[in-house]
Amino acid sequence: MKKTLIIILGVATVLLLSGTVVGYAMMNKEVTVTFSDKDKTVETNVFNGTLEQAMTEEGYDIQELKKQYKPSIPWDQPIREDARINLACNCTVSLKVGGKEPEKMKTLQPTVGKFLKEQKVEVDKNDEMNATLDQKIENGMTIVVDKIEKRVQKKVQLTDFPVEKKEDPDIPKGEKKVEREGKKGKVIYQVTALYKNGKTMVTDQKKIDEIKPVAQIVKVGSGEAVEASAKEDTQLSSGSRIAGLKYKKTMQAEATGYTHTGNKTATGTTPHRGTVAVDPDVIPLGTEMYIPGYGRGVAEDTGGAVNGNIIDLFFESEEEAIQWGRRNVTVYILE
Repeated sequence: MKKTLIIILGVATVLLLSGTVVGYAMMNKEVTVTFSDKDKTVETNVFNGTLEQAMTEEGYDIQELKKQYKPSIPWDQPIREDARINLACNCTVSLKVGGKEPEKMKTLQPTVGKFLKEQKVEVDKNDEMNATLDQKIENGMTIVVDKIEKRVQKKVQLTDFPVEKKEDPDIPKGEKKVEREGKKGKVIYQVTALYKNGKTMVTDQKKIDEIKPVAQIVKVGSGEAVEASAKEDTQLSSGSRIAGLKYKKTMQAEATGYTHTGNKTATGTTPHRGTVAVDPDVIPLGTEMYIPGYGRGVAEDTGGAVNGNIIDLFFESEEEAIQWGRRNVTVYILE
């Protein structure tokens, strides 16, 4: 009987101890604590306690932790199972974008990329940063984003046209006539510029096209020079020639260039190079003449402002008429 009692007590003791061990094991939890701003991990066991108690037992100043970090579970929540808890740093960060003054702000974001997204800052592929997007946010850090802009545009540079001169015996010596207007050439460049925060950083220029200039052709008189009359009135000069043409008299006149008006001439013809507007009382319509620098002409038109020794010379283009302008000339009346 005594032996049986001892056995029963032994079994009871074993069961009691086993229950205690099992109960302890069930109440003891493994907890891993990570920090968002540092590569540090705290591994601890919590026996029916809270995160606050666990970190205090690990030697941390819980008040300082509460100021700096926000946990993924409440500080005073009992931990009833194995857990991995993250402490998100409520970090102070300085942000400087596009060369502007830095701004200080608080953030719970774990990485630079998520923080910039939170601040609605877009980072383009050409932009420069002092940190990587996956870098951890640290308290007191400064993030600098320099905005790099690439601009490509065309630049046109004009080149002067050459002037070609050729002698013409039909033009009196010392006089000139533009046979063909020159045109300036163009050199087209592609200019690529890089701007850092709005300021030019690098510029590259490359020639992509070229339009050659068109030479101006000028006729230079080599014909017989004829002394102009000093008088404004018509004078006879028998048998004389100008540019190989016989003329019977000369007169001084003020000649102005004009071009198409859309109207026919006073004689019913369509104006063309060589049409001259005159005062019929001075030069009868149909009179053939020669004007140095202009060439042969026929009195085919009249005009309200054409009075006395004033004539108008027709040109095919406005540019030629403007180039002629208004000048005093000797008019050679041909035979």
